[in-house]
Amino acid sequence: MLITFRSWLNSLTLNQKLSVVAGVILFLVGLFSSPWVVKVFSFLLSSASVAYVAVTLRQKARSDREDENGSLTTEEHNPQMKRLVFDDFQDEGGPFRVEFAEKKATAPAHTPERKIPTKNPMDKHFEKPYEFQMSDFFDIDEEVFKRETGPRSEFNFLVKKVLAVVKEVNFAHTVALFWVNNEKKQLVLENFVSDSKLFTTQRRQEIGQDLVSQVAVSGTPKLLTNVNATGQADMLTYYDGPEPVKTFIGVPIFYSRGPSQPRDPVAVLAVDCLSEDAYGTETLNLLGRFTKLISALIRSYTDKYDLVMDSEVLRSISRIREQLKIEFSAYNAVRSLAEETSRLIPWDYISVVLYDETRKAWNIQLVMNRMNDPYVAVANEVDPHESLVGTVLQSSIPKIVDNIQTSGMPRFYRAERCDSRGSLLAMPINSLSRCYGALVVESKDIKTYSDSDVKLMQKVVEPASWGLEILSLNEVTNNFVMLDETTGVATQRYFLGRVQEEVQRANDFSAEISIVMISIDNVNEYISRYGKEGFEFVLQNVSRMIKSSIRTYDLVGRFDHNRFAVMLVNTTPNEASLWSEKLRRNVASNVINIEQQSFSVTISVGVSGATGETNDLELLENADRVLRKAIEAGGNIVRVF
Repeated sequence: MLITFRSWLNSLTLNQKLSVVAGVILFLVGLFSSPWVVKVFSFLLSSASVAYVAVTLRQKARSDREDENGSLTTEEHNPQMKRLVFDDFQDEGGPFRVEFAEKKATAPAHTPERKIPTKNPMDKHFEKPYEFQMSDFFDIDEEVFKRETGPRSEFNFLVKKVLAVVKEVNFAHTVALFWVNNEKKQLVLENFVSDSKLFTTQRRQEIGQDLVSQVAVSGTPKLLTNVNATGQADMLTYYDGPEPVKTFIGVPIFYSRGPSQPRDPVAVLAVDCLSEDAYGTETLNLLGRFTKLISALIRSYTDKYDLVMDSEVLRSISRIREQLKIEFSAYNAVRSLAEETSRLIPWDYISVVLYDETRKAWNIQLVMNRMNDPYVAVANEVDPHESLVGTVLQSSIPKIVDNIQTSGMPRFYRAERCDSRGSLLAMPINSLSRCYGALVVESKDIKTYSDSDVKLMQKVVEPASWGLEILSLNEVTNNFVMLDETTGVATQRYFLGRVQEEVQRANDFSAEISIVMISIDNVNEYISRYGKEGFEFVLQNVSRMIKSSIRTYDLVGRFDHNRFAVMLVNTTPNEASLWSEKLRRNVASNVINIEQQSFSVTISVGVSGATGETNDLELLENADRVLRKAIEAGGNIVRVF
């Protein structure tokens, strides 16, 4: 009863409480007073106070009941009125949406059972309950999960996710991560998340006086609560145009591979907002946690990237060795080197320079042009004294040029027509005793290459340089050897010397002489199927058939890896053609047995004869030219110049 009384008393207003107190006091005064006039007057006033409280309580109860039934009553009496629905969970910044709600029919009062009406799925006001999908928790369409990617792609993917979280948590306009390259004094954009369409398209920018550069140089956070719109272009250089940014905060990211404490930041996390004075010390503390996370990611993926790069270098070296096993030649060595270089470092142009013994000059042997714009061509000579590549050839020391335009020297020679601008890396191809050439890699971006790229390319250049060393030693050895070790025919040097003598004799005595060039068709197929030893067995069979079909005063020599050259003395081109056709049929019908496998090979033949005062070089070039035409025609054919 006491609790009920207290709750009733608490429900009274102040006037009602005062009236109750006054009525109680007057009732006690009338009860204990002696004069009857006082008694009557006190009881009347006490009764009036109680009546006042009772009347006000009744009026309040009636008004509450009217409020509860007011909307229904009004709607029943005024059928033109409609119910409005306001959605409080609308997107910020847009206009509020107000909709009319349809009036629902009520069940009759005499109905014994009232059924709950079911919602129609086609009704525009009907909302199905949200069903979570896998895409809410997992990036199904990301390439990083569809296939194996490198550590670079994985790191970039995770950093972008972290930046997206930073943007959502801080209600930011733009969040960006910049690498700090203290060696080249550059900021390199790694990734960004922004609502702006004016975010810069340049990946590299010089360290200057902007806000991000100040954080990179000082290594301390930078907070600006009111960005001046007039000076925004100088403070926020990662925008290509004006943006209504009011608040900026930048924090450094440190990284160390050892126990020592880092002194300079490796990256800067930049965050800006469109609201003024949006960030403070609590934002710095929050961003500090994210920078620790990014630093841990850098440490993890740096170690992983180093392991992957080491494995890539080993694979590149293995591929170069395999290519040299297939065809041990200078061209194959430099081609393999250029292809592996394109897999390891950024490039737009790759070229290889070697020394040409016949021309006694440094020549461009190979060019890879990914941009298909004007660049140097193969066979052009390099200026060894007044060019960037020439200085590398003379000193045998790698050279990095951050900006070719400011170097003051051409790449290869003065008359070169290279419109590209950017950076260059020149690597000497040398052994312990000799420089054989240079590998030149060029990018259209300035300051692309660093010392780490030099160390990486030194590992790849080494097997190619040793291959050229072996070829050079073989050439020196062949100068003193008359017969080829594998086939037993004359070496190239001895054959060329004899051709020079016989051509001179033919010119002096007006005699006929013909040169026949022979090439085995589909060489790579035999090498891949039977190996190097199997291919040497094929060469021995073909050379044996050639030697058995010539006269004692004719000469056959091994001219190249898979080519033979035959000098037919006192023989016209027509007679040489008939002889070649007979040889072609004999080779095609000959069966070769290797490891219980039987097969036959075909040859392509080019024939050239001396006419008038033709010299030995023209005779050999003509035979080589028609041989190439025979190969292009499909092989197993004889062509006459």
